[in-house]
Amino acid sequence: MSIDFDFELQQLLATPSLAQQILADLAAALQAEDPFEPLTLDTLNSMLSTVAYVRTDGIPVTVATDASERAARALPSIHDQETADAYALRVLQAARTV
Repeated sequence: MSIDFDFELQQLLATPSLAQQILADLAAALQAEDPFEPLTLDTLNSMLSTVAYVRTDGIPVTVATDASERAARALPSIHDQETADAYALRVLQAARTV
């Protein structure tokens, strides 16, 4: 059996990090929220905890914790009266930096 290391490396490098996946999941969850209601920090924290738990379920705790913390650190501040949908777009931008 021959392994194409170039192909495998390209696949590995193209795969988003776990923190990026958490942020993408968070953005999707935020976009499903009421588009006219301002986002609160409590709502954001709750959603982040939920999507991080779902995304990291079954992997080692240290890996899950590190990815969750990296995702949380990448989150931008919420603007005054910003909706979840608008914030989700900024989360996707932040995911590119993780």
